Amino acid sequence: MTSRTIVSLSDGQTLLRRAFTRALSLVVTFSLVSPVFASFEELPTGARAAGLGDAFTAIADDVYSTYYNPAGLVQLHRSEFTAYYSKLYAGLTDGSSIARSFVAYGHPTQTHGTFAFSYLSLSLAGLYSESTYGLSYAHSVGEKLNLGGTMKFLNKSFGSDTYTQNAVNSDTGQSLGAPDPLFAQNGTSKSAESFDLGAQYRLSRIYGLGFSILNINSPNMALSTSDTDKVSAVYKLGIARRTKTSSVDVEISQRQFTGSEYRLNMGAERWFTTGFAVRGGLGFGQRQYQVTSVGFSYRWDSLELGYALIYPLTGIQGTFGTHQLSMTFRFGRKN
Repeated sequence: MTSRTIVSLSDGQTLLRRAFTRALSLVVTFSLVSPVFASFEELPTGARAAGLGDAFTAIADDVYSTYYNPAGLVQLHRSEFTAYYSKLYAGLTDGSSIARSFVAYGHPTQTHGTFAFSYLSLSLAGLYSESTYGLSYAHSVGEKLNLGGTMKFLNKSFGSDTYTQNAVNSDTGQSLGAPDPLFAQNGTSKSAESFDLGAQYRLSRIYGLGFSILNINSPNMALSTSDTDKVSAVYKLGIARRTKTSSVDVEISQRQFTGSEYRLNMGAERWFTTGFAVRGGLGFGQRQYQVTSVGFSYRWDSLELGYALIYPLTGIQGTFGTHQLSMTFRFGRKN
């Protein structure tokens, strides 16, 4: 393949920019106005964690621990099932419809730790999709330390449209009248395995630390073996203060894009005797990463419903923010 085709094999990050002009908003959305797109970028997942400003590593105590910190699964006292749906950056003027969903099940045992299964999907109107299957396990070590890990199976896939079926001469803009060579030679999907590790340590009755490494092996998701599109490894360290009615979490994280990027996230929540909870959060970092979030939950017996709104303070314009809905069931005998 030469530089006259729409896709350059020397730079996998340009795949979406050139091959899918209509999907440019997805690139911008995922990277928060960075010119580089990253596959399987870590995003707020679940109404509670999202409402807390994505600061959940040290707090993690429900089935969403499978995504944030698998060590938190130790804190499940009953089986949990959750379903989550999110509409990313609603109101974009180009009409992009970016949807994200997540389901997970966690099963604690009395003596053999906690097992969990999760599925995460993202889609852009038939043009692009990502899916992640996860198997998690967590166990306590003594009375203060929790350890956990997740093995993930990743798959990304490109749809077929005018752009993929007709390669374009990058110098003249003229259609070559043939399918895009990159897809013709390598197919339209790629799969790989990834791994997460996590730990939580209880400092006292109300204070605790959390640490997690997501995508520790940074798998290469480029379609071509000569290309590079690595999933970014994310390192998170947080400290939390928790009581029966409130939680506060502050954490720092580092991830790799064109260089190391650092973020500071913080969030707080308050539960009331009526079963309602309110929460809010903030996040700051490089690549114009500045977000705020609010959310609430209602817990009734074994059912918990949650909502969160994440709004970018800089970067993306003309959006109503990202809305998240989640529903969690707790059932079975307490362990």
